[in-house]
Amino acid sequence: MEEPSQLAILAARANQPSGQASRTLHISSDAAWPPISGGDLRNWQNIKALAALGDVVAVSVYEPTTPATLADPRIRLMPLATAAENASSPRLARRRTGIDTRVSEISLARLNAVARDFQPDTIVVEGIPLFPLLAHVRALAPTIVLDMHNIESDLARQMLPKMGWLSTRFSKPGRRVRRMRDMELRSLRMVDKVWVCSVQDRERLARLCGGSVSADVVPNGIPRFDQIPHRLIDRPVMTNGQAVVLFVGHLNYPPNIDAATRLATQVMPRLRARLGDARLIIAGRDPNQRVLDLAGLPDVVLIPDQQDLAPLYRQAHVTIVPLDSGGGTRLKILEAMAWGLPVVATRLAAEGLGLVDGADIDFAVTEDELAANAAALCRDEELWQRRRTHARKTAVQRFGPDAIDAAVKKSLG
Repeated sequence: MEEPSQLAILAARANQPSGQASRTLHISSDAAWPPISGGDLRNWQNIKALAALGDVVAVSVYEPTTPATLADPRIRLMPLATAAENASSPRLARRRTGIDTRVSEISLARLNAVARDFQPDTIVVEGIPLFPLLAHVRALAPTIVLDMHNIESDLARQMLPKMGWLSTRFSKPGRRVRRMRDMELRSLRMVDKVWVCSVQDRERLARLCGGSVSADVVPNGIPRFDQIPHRLIDRPVMTNGQAVVLFVGHLNYPPNIDAATRLATQVMPRLRARLGDARLIIAGRDPNQRVLDLAGLPDVVLIPDQQDLAPLYRQAHVTIVPLDSGGGTRLKILEAMAWGLPVVATRLAAEGLGLVDGADIDFAVTEDELAANAAALCRDEELWQRRRTHARKTAVQRFGPDAIDAAVKKSLG
């Protein structure tokens, strides 16, 4: 008896009755579990939401650096190749930008084998760094989703060095921006659905492609939500009147490096002048040398690569996020809000979250404004309690697991 063709299989599965449990293959560069960075955290939240719809196989091009087991029968984790195999096997395509994932031929072979065995209804691909795989997965499932963690060309454009228009256009960074834009436009033509993190990113994407693609918003969720207490913790005591400011982020990411430097050298002296005393805790993975140097400043403590952030959130009085370029830290703002830690930030730091100034968060522009808003929260316990109660409610309702589940289900339903 002749076996059905791959197209016939896809057509049959596309016509299966609605309401039936679905099978999703999720493809990422780095392993989604255990989640460490912002990309891992988003991948993991989406995988959990997809698991509410049916079985999920989550494959990664790279194997996890930390071996871990997962006790969830709905989710199967699988690296496509070892580090040695990835290094020795030829890559599918030459590198075009600095964000490209090195996808090896052996990874593609194993991906095809997984898809033949699992027969997914949907394949979710993590962003344009995996562009070389998109053409190969098109025939493996009825629905292909591109999850754009960022509009990468726009993010790269924001981080271009300041120079004249002509110099920028013909500079190496300028050429990379154009390549990213080209990859994004080509990727959009290969997929059925696109996920973005915010309404603002959806608008950026519409401008990029002339409105020809309609994206679904699947927001970034609250990191490690299951580890956050169900009730707000007590306000920490100000030992000897000293307020504690917390800054958390990936400390080798240029916008976060700039923000931490601005906070330690410009904002904190102004805050101490208003409060009499204050201590800054900077926490995050892989600190850059500029961040390491900040630990030499008075009352600045650097805590690198700490997995459990709960003790830091329990002792802090406010988080200040003076981001003025690029992206980043938004997940940490949501995590702070869910913990009940008031947030003072630039508008760019919370871009895309739709937070209300004076209710969910306190926005500021200058170093003086950042310090003044933080000082007001530290001095006025009633204001502090009101701000964090409202922020926690917003975070849970709009960015908690139920909100992510609903967004994924709406997109794929």
